[in-house]
Amino acid sequence: MLNRIKNHKWAVLLAFLSAIIVAFPQFYFPCDHSEAYRGIYIATTDNEHGYLSRVQEVRDGHPSLGSVFLKDGKDDPYIQPPLSEILVAYLGKMFFLDLNNTILLARFLFAFLVFLVVYGFVFFISKEKLIALAASSAVCLANSLISPRGIFALLQGEPPGTTFLTLYRPVQPQVSFLFFFGFLLFFWLFFDALIKLNIKKLWIWGAVSTLILGLSFYIYPYTWTFLYAFLGVFFLILIFQKKWQDAKRTLYVVFGGIIISIPYFLNTYEASLHPHFWEIIIRFRYIVTRQPIFGFLVPSLFVIFLVLFPKKWKSQFIFSLALLIAPFIVLNQQLITGRVLSIGHYHWYFHQPLAIIFLIIILLYQTKLWQDKLKLFKSISVSKILAFLIIGVSIYTGIVIQISSYQASENKILSEQRYAPVVEWLNVNAEKEEVVLAASELPSILSIYTFLNQFSPDYHYLSASNERILNSLFLFYRLDGVKGEEAKDLFLQEEERKYISGSVYNTHYENLYGSTAAIPDQVLYSFAEKYQDFLLIPIDKFLEMHEVKYVIWDTRNYPRWDLDQYHFLNKVYEEGDFIIYKN
Repeated sequence: MLNRIKNHKWAVLLAFLSAIIVAFPQFYFPCDHSEAYRGIYIATTDNEHGYLSRVQEVRDGHPSLGSVFLKDGKDDPYIQPPLSEILVAYLGKMFFLDLNNTILLARFLFAFLVFLVVYGFVFFISKEKLIALAASSAVCLANSLISPRGIFALLQGEPPGTTFLTLYRPVQPQVSFLFFFGFLLFFWLFFDALIKLNIKKLWIWGAVSTLILGLSFYIYPYTWTFLYAFLGVFFLILIFQKKWQDAKRTLYVVFGGIIISIPYFLNTYEASLHPHFWEIIIRFRYIVTRQPIFGFLVPSLFVIFLVLFPKKWKSQFIFSLALLIAPFIVLNQQLITGRVLSIGHYHWYFHQPLAIIFLIIILLYQTKLWQDKLKLFKSISVSKILAFLIIGVSIYTGIVIQISSYQASENKILSEQRYAPVVEWLNVNAEKEEVVLAASELPSILSIYTFLNQFSPDYHYLSASNERILNSLFLFYRLDGVKGEEAKDLFLQEEERKYISGSVYNTHYENLYGSTAAIPDQVLYSFAEKYQDFLLIPIDKFLEMHEVKYVIWDTRNYPRWDLDQYHFLNKVYEEGDFIIYKN
């Protein structure tokens, strides 16, 4: 093992550097703002609050993640698989870490491991360390450069992005990257052992591949669907080549993964029977369509691969061919099923990194090939210079993105420190699993940093029916003083349309009609009528029905609430912008 580490020491060193770059902003912020920092750490990437809440829910003793925000529905079937959050949560528990340091450790560790598995996969495909180093550096630190806009921004001295690196986002894609490239690495070793007839290694790599494939069902639906599309194409290629033994052993991996996935499909079946199932699925960008999807990246990469990938690498060519046909299948499965979820997840987390990997392999191989053919610059290797350039640009890009993202997020993170006293008071005075009512981003903060449940639902869970979400919205409108006769005109205003549509249906109407505000007027009229019925329910009865124990008034953001008028609420805390009432 030590010899292998020495043989690939640069991979280990660059993996360590990559992990430092990924995790550094979270480590640096408390040092940079030691006086202002109150424990609310950087959480500015897409849906980061949601993932942190899920990790905390596991830490609170609810690993099934049936209902993260609400008290009811804890035993519901999950919609989003829980294994990634379980791995992150128990990683922290192993070292007795709080949530912030758990996420910091996960950021470093998963970035480190992802770099190594990408390196390992590319190395075994290309047999070149420099190619593997360049590809893994670019995937982990410079994936934004796959787009022309990212390259132009960098050339103009501007940051290619201000939303942190992909691997900075907690849980996903950190864990899904590890499983995806981990499977490709070990399945390639399995396939390579088949070719070399190494029976001992054959079954080791086959067993590891099967385990990773089966567990990927519990990680991320886009991971296992892509991998099974790849395996299906790979199997058909082997059949076409009449490699019967190879095809048969590939089927062992396929069916082994399915056996491991049986509890996942049982959960999915149970979820499909839930009365709110289709309401939830619509929020996951579910669209009924049979329209083909190709885009630009996938076809372009496929053509470049067919023309320029080295044909003398016969086994690598077959493996890679199947891997690059798979995107066409996952992007167009709706031609058969008539139903599609968010295709962007395939593009961001699988197609882009695969494009980076194969473009770098092809570029460096062809450079070396043409240099040898033309007998140019005999004393230097142009392909090595290019590889070092890619590594250097990747490191530079990663650092620039992290710095610019930190600067763009700094004020927001500082402003969120004002929630810390509320968090501290609730952790001391409230009892576990009690329900708290708050508005804006505060419910997410409380879900992350306390052991309490929230009144406001999150639309990712079966417990969050349309009716439950509407009641939450209606209560906030009511506390804001909106009268019944005002609701119809208010709900039809542009900003309110977007707010209501996004809260109840997520991006459903945006996907259908191009705008969240495109929610039909009839739907909003029906909501206005329901709001008028809602106003007839006494607030104290409504809060009692939902077991609300504490109500938090953010007087800065919601000056019109005036909770002092409700005599059934007892003021128990007041500091700064916040007043807490006990029901």
